[in-house]
Amino acid sequence: MGAKKKWATQVMERYGSIAKLAYSNSEPVGLIQYQPKPEERIVTIDCIFVPEEQNLRKGIGKSLLEAVIEDVKEPRPIFSDDIPLALVTWAFEVPGRYAQKKFYRKMKFKRVKKGNPFLLYYPLKKGYIHRPKEERFRPQEEDRGKALIFYDPSCPFSLIFSERMKALIREVAPHVPIRMINKFEEPEEVERRGKVPACAVNGKSIETFFMDKENFQKEVRKALRHSG
Repeated sequence: MGAKKKWATQVMERYGSIAKLAYSNSEPVGLIQYQPKPEERIVTIDCIFVPEEQNLRKGIGKSLLEAVIEDVKEPRPIFSDDIPLALVTWAFEVPGRYAQKKFYRKMKFKRVKKGNPFLLYYPLKKGYIHRPKEERFRPQEEDRGKALIFYDPSCPFSLIFSERMKALIREVAPHVPIRMINKFEEPEEVERRGKVPACAVNGKSIETFFMDKENFQKEVRKALRHSG
């Protein structure tokens, strides 16, 4: 909570509003969180969330998204007194909930790539097609013999996941130094390495999700044996 509050304060000071809340009878029932990316002239939607099951399928998420769409159509100084080119989101899945990718497609979001149903965008400029820069992970020489965990302070789950990854690495490699990299506060470290994974060990990207403990730790061991 402390990390999230620090992040939110810094981003609001820099960009202004970064979220909207929906209320029912004075109680918060939904959230949409977003942030401008002036260097790319887009706004990313990081999270849309209606936590209580009894509030699902009541149009709360739709209302929140429509409110953001209307807001970003207003010119802003951070976009040189213009509007962003698009809203962009990664429609991650939440088990047991309505698929986000279906929700966004109903709201007229488009796929960035035909083979990827999760990366979606909503063009705000007529004719705009979102083509993100293709990047790969570029490990640095100082990453050898270390574990790097990249976390996003805008999401509490990212912090929780990072701590769990750290614990799993400690189990199989207790003496390996672990560096936690805050992607918001250390953007230069991310930029140097390109498209960073959640975790990298000895300069090798760890692709297995940490909840698959056996294969995650197997991949960590394999990365530590790698000397190329």
